[in-house]
Amino acid sequence: MEYIIPEGLRSYQDAYQGQFSKKLAEWAISKMRVKRYGKEEEIKPVPLDDVINAMKNAGVDMPEEYIYTAWYLWHMAIADNPRSLDSDNRRAWYVDEKLNDPDGKPSNVLACFRAKMDNADIPIMWERMI
Repeated sequence: MEYIIPEGLRSYQDAYQGQFSKKLAEWAISKMRVKRYGKEEEIKPVPLDDVINAMKNAGVDMPEEYIYTAWYLWHMAIADNPRSLDSDNRRAWYVDEKLNDPDGKPSNVLACFRAKMDNADIPIMWERMI
């Protein structure tokens, strides 16, 4: 079976090598929700500079090519694990562990995001994310 990669996704992959662009991270973060006390609500986006500073304060060095992927993961920690990842240090370590997973590679984060969007029938307009 031949796997066909749409042209927009191919262009995105060529440009960002399996990482989040700023536009894609912003779009993905805007879609995130958290469930608290049985109610679903939007999460408040954390500015990128605040995330970078929190990561540094937690002792996590973030290579430039992963910065938007890290920003996305930071918000995933807030949305998906609000109780267990309830501090900046815990979120920083979560991001670091995800990007340095010995069983995977940093591009797995984008692959998982794509799978979630496919599963939810939410199209990604890749051309707009470049």
